[in-house]
Amino acid sequence: MKIQSMTGFGKGAAGNFKVEIRSVNHKNLDIQLSIPAYMYSYEPEIKKSVKQRFQRGRIDIYMPRQEGDGRKLTLNASAARKYYDVFVSLKEELSLSDNVSLELLASQKDIFVMDEPVVEAAEFYDALDMALKELEESRIEEGGHLADDISGRIDLLNKYLAVIENKRAEVTAGAKAALLERLKELLDNTPIDESRIIQETAILIERSDITEEIVRARSHLKSFEGLLKSDDPSGKKMDFIIQELRREANTIGSKTSDFETAENVIEMKHELEKIREQAQNLQ
Repeated sequence: MKIQSMTGFGKGAAGNFKVEIRSVNHKNLDIQLSIPAYMYSYEPEIKKSVKQRFQRGRIDIYMPRQEGDGRKLTLNASAARKYYDVFVSLKEELSLSDNVSLELLASQKDIFVMDEPVVEAAEFYDALDMALKELEESRIEEGGHLADDISGRIDLLNKYLAVIENKRAEVTAGAKAALLERLKELLDNTPIDESRIIQETAILIERSDITEEIVRARSHLKSFEGLLKSDDPSGKKMDFIIQELRREANTIGSKTSDFETAENVIEMKHELEKIREQAQNLQ
């Protein structure tokens, strides 16, 4: 099973049966049937067939009633006689002069009954399987387009992360020098232990270091790339990884005041939002 979108369409036909299936986004698998009453007994098997192919999405299955399906309209003579007797009795009781007409009888429900057709199960299952297969192909095709788009955005995230990483040493050295200079200005003419200042400065710089965030972000991106190549449903896993990547981007942004780094963090967040929108369409 290749990566799938949750949106797609499929149709199938065999004998007198036609089946149309439409799929849209849904957090779980939701199967809705719109089929003739005489097909209700097939509902469990229909849902079983859907579950064998799909794990997420709202699946709407529509089966129109077909002309020429062998049904016959028959008169329910017993019901007609009962209606007639009731109307005659009512006429006598109320002393009415009106006759009980054929039109009056024909307007009563249950007078005419439409025979339900004999269902050719093999034909129905052929039509259903054809529609499910076409739906699956449609979802796979759309899933491929989404995966290609996401893959391109993952490449951009790696690019932004590389720029941030390349700036890290420069930013750290600059921040350390600026902090030492500032401390010397504040403590001018004050007896101090210079080694202690250097030690405290190193601690402060370490707290603002973004090495761990970069390493974790790269690991998350690698995991994401793996999901794009996986045959298993991965939409929910992608959503979790996106949340983790946003957390790392936010932490990097809060730890640095470098303009170029901040710009790349903003670009990362923008791409992550685009990826999130696309991943929501994946099974």
